[in-house]
Amino acid sequence: MRSVQLFPRRADASFGAVAPGLKARHRLGGAARSGRTDDKPIAAAAAYVIIVGVHTNWIHLVWAMMAAASLTLGIIHLVVWFKQRSHHANLTFFALASSVAVFSGFELAIVGAQTPAELALWLRWAHVPIAAIVVLIVVFVRLYFGVGRLWLAWAAVAFRLLTVLLNFTTGVNVNFQEVTGLQHSRFLGEVVSSPIGTLNAWQIVAQIANLLLVAFVVDASVTLWRLGDPVSRRRATVVGGGILACVVLVIGFAVLILSGAVRAPTIMTPGFFIVVVAMGYELSWDLFVAQRTAAQLRHSEAELQSSGERFRAVVEAAPNAMLLVDARGQISLANAQAESLFGLSRDVLVGSTVERLVPERVRLSHAADRGGFAAELRPRAMGLGRDTHALRSDGSEVPVEVFLTPMRGAEPSMILVSIIDISERRLNERRAATQRDEIAHLSRVAMLGELSGSLAHELNQPLAAILSNAQAAQRLLARDPPQIQTVTEILADIVASDRRAGAVIERLRSMLRKEDVKHALLDLNHVAEESLRLMHSDLLNRRVRVDTSFAQNLPPVSGDRVQLQQVMLNLLINGCDAVAGRGREARLHVSSRVTERGSVAIAISDNGEGIAPQDIERIFEPFVTSKSHGIGLGLAICRSIIEAHGGRLWASNNESRGATMEFELPAELTGSEHG
Repeated sequence: MRSVQLFPRRADASFGAVAPGLKARHRLGGAARSGRTDDKPIAAAAAYVIIVGVHTNWIHLVWAMMAAASLTLGIIHLVVWFKQRSHHANLTFFALASSVAVFSGFELAIVGAQTPAELALWLRWAHVPIAAIVVLIVVFVRLYFGVGRLWLAWAAVAFRLLTVLLNFTTGVNVNFQEVTGLQHSRFLGEVVSSPIGTLNAWQIVAQIANLLLVAFVVDASVTLWRLGDPVSRRRATVVGGGILACVVLVIGFAVLILSGAVRAPTIMTPGFFIVVVAMGYELSWDLFVAQRTAAQLRHSEAELQSSGERFRAVVEAAPNAMLLVDARGQISLANAQAESLFGLSRDVLVGSTVERLVPERVRLSHAADRGGFAAELRPRAMGLGRDTHALRSDGSEVPVEVFLTPMRGAEPSMILVSIIDISERRLNERRAATQRDEIAHLSRVAMLGELSGSLAHELNQPLAAILSNAQAAQRLLARDPPQIQTVTEILADIVASDRRAGAVIERLRSMLRKEDVKHALLDLNHVAEESLRLMHSDLLNRRVRVDTSFAQNLPPVSGDRVQLQQVMLNLLINGCDAVAGRGREARLHVSSRVTERGSVAIAISDNGEGIAPQDIERIFEPFVTSKSHGIGLGLAICRSIIEAHGGRLWASNNESRGATMEFELPAELTGSEHG
């Protein structure tokens, strides 16, 4: 191996040139301490500061500052790691920064060595922190970037560890087979030492390790950059760029030294310090962002808590029972009204499922309905079209209305349930229905009073026929011989007349009877025909001709036969009143049809004068009438009856002449009875 001299002999002259300055500094300092100065102490002190500044040991100062800065950054992130043990990159950075600080001490010892053996020893042990730095760079990049080829990382680590092994087993160190002498040069105003000796051929392993480190960092940085997000690209630029800048700086400085362009030892601490600064900057920036994000989260949590408190206050102040339920049906919030309605405390309500609050007979269907609502979240009422009941703690049931409102933006999906106790409403509805039935009964009595003459005629006819036939039968039986065959025929007529009179009486009794409303499946054509039979005599007396056109195969409707007959009779009587005075031209037309909506409609048209446009709706108001003998309740009662059956009643004027009263009821297509 050949001997290598890194610096020429004239470097000794540089060292000699430094000495006078150092001596002058000491002399000035001694003079100042002894008080041998002129009568201008301020000027003397200024001169001292200037001279001391010029001859400061800059290498020791700068290297100590870099070591101190590295340790400070490392300790900061060690504290971060203690608080967040999952942040392994912060712990790795602490170890890396500490290794750089240790290496700076080794490098100061190397440049300050007084003998070849001392320099060789320090140079040998300096490879330990260098190896640690390289390994920790690889580990940090892998942890912090989360990318990079593993085989490159393992290869860089393996070759660096092999370098350490060769460092302690070949020559005095991996750089030199032996160190034969020292060269001294002036660097940053300070005299430094550098080795002269035979190079170690095994240092090629160290160079390969460096190349593998560069390859791994470049690969990881490029991969991270390609992710495209700003954070990844910033990390790739700052950290990856810092590591590559370190390598370029060290290698470039070494090239300048070996070429003779710069007379200085090969120094690495500034390059490693760049890496520490780059990594520390990124970690500190992440820490800053995390703290800012945490502050924002705390602010958001405070606002959310405030909003939650306001929400709870609103729920608590609501007049209805309120529950906050998740998609599984679990209750997370209940107000005082809910406690009162269900007879359960909040401690019991919160945490239980809503199925606990519904009758057992509908729990399975309720769970299915809840699942359907969760699949399509939108505000809606629950249980439309059927009675909905809540179960109290004592086992009693209370009728309720339930409204569901999804809470937008809530995770998990939450549903605000509003429950209204409608017991009082149902009671009032029953009272109103009772009153309506009372009024309807009185209306029927009054209506039959109007038809009394016609009804008397309906009864007189069969009674007179019975009397006449009975007398005829007596005469025939008195003959000798009795005409039994003829008497038998007469008796058949008597039975028929009796049945006719009995039918009239039964219809009257049903109209006058005060019973609970009973819904059954009805054919509206039959209801209309029965009403026309009751009105038959009155129609003849009033000389009103009735035409009918009933649709065939009407679907049944659910209703009370007597109440619907009352509606028909009222409408027929109104039609007769409308055509009064038209003589032979007085005419009514009764028809049935199936509407486009599938409901069943009955229409009664007349050829009277029609209805004034402003009165088309007013005629259905109570106590509004155009008759001199009426009190104006008939049409109002009719509309209330039809609406109670789920239908509607309206009036309209005909295109030619007269008006039409029409009502429609929903068809019962399932064949089931409503009750």
